[in-house]
Amino acid sequence: MLKRPTSRRKSNKEEIVLNLVPILDTMVTLIGFLLFTSSFISIVGIESPFPESSAAKNEQLIKEKPLQLTLTLGNGEARIWSPFDKVAAKTIANPAPGQPDVKAIHDALLEVKKLFPEENSLVISPSAGVTYDVLVSVMDSVRGIEATDAPIFHKNAKTGVDEAVKKLFPDIIFGNLLSTGEGDE
Repeated sequence: MLKRPTSRRKSNKEEIVLNLVPILDTMVTLIGFLLFTSSFISIVGIESPFPESSAAKNEQLIKEKPLQLTLTLGNGEARIWSPFDKVAAKTIANPAPGQPDVKAIHDALLEVKKLFPEENSLVISPSAGVTYDVLVSVMDSVRGIEATDAPIFHKNAKTGVDEAVKKLFPDIIFGNLLSTGEGDE
């Protein structure tokens, strides 16, 4: 005689089936979106060389007394100066605390560029309280010549022809990367 099957095998529970189609659809759409938008992202970096130092080079530079134009950014003022007094030091007061007068700095450096059209480097020495946004706006201002600025000409060494200067001070060097901020103004 055959045994009757148990009732445990015949339960009223239905088998659960996960519908993965919406999840896969979302993932395919997300991957496509990320690939499409990643091509529009550009990472911009401004190269700034480290100051190089050697004993022989330093002795030669001290004998020649280079311009070594320096812009010191403090909390209350910005100061443009040269360690060898090739240009008269100029102090520009900040209109608001921590916000230097970028236009006045640009105009002052434009006057220096007229005196030294071959010079391309500027040492920026920010104090510890200067924000990143302020530093970038100052760097943008001192690197290029605006369309409204008076043209500056320099003689090309190879051709002997006067050419218009296209950049103000494109080579920016940071003067106090390891500064602790103590005593900085």
